[in-house]
Amino acid sequence: MEKPVLTVNDLVTTQSLGTKVLAGAAGLGREVLWAHSCELSDPHKWLGPHELLMTVGLCVPASGGEQREFIAELDRAGLAGIALGDHSSLPSLTSDLLDEADARAFPVLLTNSTTPFAAIGRTIAAATATTQTMQVLKLSKLYQLATYARDNPIRMMDDLQTLFQVRLSVVDTQTGLVILEGPTLADTSMSMRSRLYSLPGDTETKLRVFEHPGEELSSFLLIHILQVIDMAVNQRLRFIRRRSERGAAMLSSVLDEHLPDGIESILGAGAISGGFQCVAIAMEDGPKALRGVSIAALPVLAGFGRSSFLLLMPEQRHDEVRRFLNKIGIRAAASSTYVDLRDAKYAAEEALRVFSSAGTNKQWDDFAGVPISLLTRSRKEACAIVEQVLGSLAGADAKSSTLRDTLFTFISNDRRWNETSAALGIHRQTLSYRLAKIKDITGRDVGSSADLSAFWLAFQAWPSYSEPLLD
Repeated sequence: MEKPVLTVNDLVTTQSLGTKVLAGAAGLGREVLWAHSCELSDPHKWLGPHELLMTVGLCVPASGGEQREFIAELDRAGLAGIALGDHSSLPSLTSDLLDEADARAFPVLLTNSTTPFAAIGRTIAAATATTQTMQVLKLSKLYQLATYARDNPIRMMDDLQTLFQVRLSVVDTQTGLVILEGPTLADTSMSMRSRLYSLPGDTETKLRVFEHPGEELSSFLLIHILQVIDMAVNQRLRFIRRRSERGAAMLSSVLDEHLPDGIESILGAGAISGGFQCVAIAMEDGPKALRGVSIAALPVLAGFGRSSFLLLMPEQRHDEVRRFLNKIGIRAAASSTYVDLRDAKYAAEEALRVFSSAGTNKQWDDFAGVPISLLTRSRKEACAIVEQVLGSLAGADAKSSTLRDTLFTFISNDRRWNETSAALGIHRQTLSYRLAKIKDITGRDVGSSADLSAFWLAFQAWPSYSEPLLD
């Protein structure tokens, strides 16, 4: 069985070392793997996790506020504690320093003037040497698991967690999203502490390590764990970047009215058969949105437009995308649903108009007008528009034809009653009666701007709708 690693408490209870606790007694269970004497003004930059700082006080600032921050920096760097030599160069220790140490459970020790720091160093070195064999064995296993970094990173993370009895999670600092993590541990408890460590590669990713108190990873193993996980993360990030670049290129093509090959590899097979929407996002939020949807592998095309950052999504993904953007704190607005991808640029313009008119306090806004395309480029789309707006008024019977002709004449004469009546050869009273019947049948009123816009679209789509089908 592996001998437990030396703790700060072991040093305090070794009478020959002449060391006592001044503050931070709750942290006496911290592991100590090495000890360094340092008198530089920024020792937290030169020492690392589980290392004990030994000083005669030259590096300790004088004021209370500076002493408080001094302890905080040492704790953030992961040090095991600080041993202060009882020497004339040691400044007066303020209550700020002692209170901060107690609050952080960061051990502050006082070593008597007759104990050389070398004695403490030798004690720690001797204890650490007894654990080296087990660490080397774990290191060997670690690099065996590294073979999964490319093809099965999830398995690698799972095995690493089992080997070291910690929880591992790689977090993207820009979005807060998890890039890679192992399964939840069966014995996860509220008492586990978490620390963030920078990975050697991507500067926007951090490794979060959840550890049980008193069972923290040694700095020796941690360095190698960071290297191995960095390989897996770099592989994952390369895939994410390739996917986002491919999606941005496809979106650019679609906005130029070209249909790129392979679009279903991102959006999903048949995903836009039920229509699509564009989502407008502020330019400054574009990089965050792009990284976010790429990490989450959302089935959307994402890229920069002329005046906003854009997403093109299947209509069925509306709620999923809205929830996701809200989660990462991005304001957005969606267009109405379109059918033909060649109308994507109009959907993008519509989404931008909605975004620009929405208040900044509203995280998401939807197009509130008539949810149909501005242009009809296919007979299928023309049919959808006419049937949606006119309903039974699109019928071929005489009554429907008369009312429809009245409506279209009224629109083509820019809603001028006298010109419309003259063109149809009817009185104004008859025109009023017919417009009332049109309202009864369609539920739309020519006096409403929104309804008039819908009628105008149906008027534009009618020639395509009514043309005979070719055999």
